Amino acid sequence: MSSNQHSSYAAAMPDISTIRVPADFESEFPGASRSASDVAVNLAHAQLVLLAEIERPIRAAHGLSASAFQTLAILDGAGEALPGHVIADRLVVTSASMTSLVDTLERRGLVERRPHPTDRRKVLIQLTPDGERIVDQQLPVIHAVINRAISALAESDREHLLSSLTTIRAQVSQLAGQPLPPAKPRRKHRGRKSSDRSPR
Repeated sequence: MSSNQHSSYAAAMPDISTIRVPADFESEFPGASRSASDVAVNLAHAQLVLLAEIERPIRAAHGLSASAFQTLAILDGAGEALPGHVIADRLVVTSASMTSLVDTLERRGLVERRPHPTDRRKVLIQLTPDGERIVDQQLPVIHAVINRAISALAESDREHLLSSLTTIRAQVSQLAGQPLPPAKPRRKHRGRKSSDRSPR
């Protein structure tokens, strides 16, 4: 993207400010970190709006959710049938959610279940030709959406963001399965409306 294109795109961007928790957040939640909560709420919100924008062309063209399309893309990328639990792990969804996704895609004729060749207790999920056509059609659209969404970040900023996100993922992975941390009781501020305590 040229500097002129970047400037015109930036000028067209809406004026969206950083979401912040209230200034007295740490006094209300002793032991908490205001900056950590700021990062978490902004990260979660950015994920939601980005996924919604990625999902928009898929839903408009085929009535599929982002997770449903990701299931098709995972199978397409694997180049072979996969067990449901493998797809669920890559999507970070539960087995129940995976079953529901596969049921929907199978009714649409986009995937099919087939017996595992060596283990009769297992079932493999296979991408159908119709499912493959949707992936071939929509992946270029999605990559264009992603490119446009990230275009305001310079390459150096992208690398810094990737490093930070990897650090967060590593920390969360380390914490997973460990006992929950001890928490100090919340100190409610009397006389303040509940809406005043929401992140903004």
